[in-house]
Amino acid sequence: MSRAAKAPVPPPPASAMPGTAWLRLPAGRLSEWLSAAFLLALLLAALFVEAIPGLEGPNVPYGDFSQPPEWSLNGLLGTDALGRSILSRILYGARTTLTIVGAATVIALGVGLLLGMLAGFYRGLTERLVDLYANTMASLPPILVILALIAVVGNSVLTMTLALGILDIGTYARIAKGGVISQSERDYILAARAMGASDRRLLLREILPNLLPALSALVPPLIAGLIVTEGSLSFLGYGIPQPAPSWGGMVASSTDLLDRFPLLVAGPILAIVLTVYALNTIGDALARRLNGRDRGS
Repeated sequence: MSRAAKAPVPPPPASAMPGTAWLRLPAGRLSEWLSAAFLLALLLAALFVEAIPGLEGPNVPYGDFSQPPEWSLNGLLGTDALGRSILSRILYGARTTLTIVGAATVIALGVGLLLGMLAGFYRGLTERLVDLYANTMASLPPILVILALIAVVGNSVLTMTLALGILDIGTYARIAKGGVISQSERDYILAARAMGASDRRLLLREILPNLLPALSALVPPLIAGLIVTEGSLSFLGYGIPQPAPSWGGMVASSTDLLDRFPLLVAGPILAIVLTVYALNTIGDALARRLNGRDRGS
């Protein structure tokens, strides 16, 4: 009797080979970790910038801007037209920018979440008013809205913070409203309502925890948009008042010398680009994980 031929044994996959575990990074994982590390480093540097040894203050003249960058902390990125350290002003400007954008995000998220939950739960007039506000803000150019508010109230850090917060209230409200509407007819909500749960308990204990994952994926890209808007306003001269450092203001103050000394704007522009890229990368990663979890449920 003939012996059956054995099928060839395929080689083990790369993930099963010894010494290749480091290759099993999911797609995009490296960029996500690098983005998270950059944002953490930027946040820590902005919070503790005074504690960095040897770094001059943002308004202290250090050297001649026409000289190339040098291998020292203050001269690493060169100096601006007034001789101030560009690296110092970037880090101090990061503190101001992150404070304004962070406070604006807290305002927008808090108010938008409240309005959206009420609109999605009670519908009717509340929903129509929230939709009207959200659609109106979405149809207006954000810079024009902020400029109009500055013209009425005056230019200050508080005005900038409130204006940026007002811009994103409608976006958070719309997402929260859609989430509440989709959750309101699910079995666990109907069961809790049948057991006599109050509206407050339904909103805060049952629906809100299911809204937070979707909102967490929305926050980073919206913060990135606020950073771009704040930088644009500072570039136009309507942002953070001088001599306080800001990324957009640093670019605006060096445009006259840009053709001869392009490195004057390389630092602040790179700070904006890297921060916005990192925030969008983190937002995309959170959205992918959320969608993967939803498909697997």
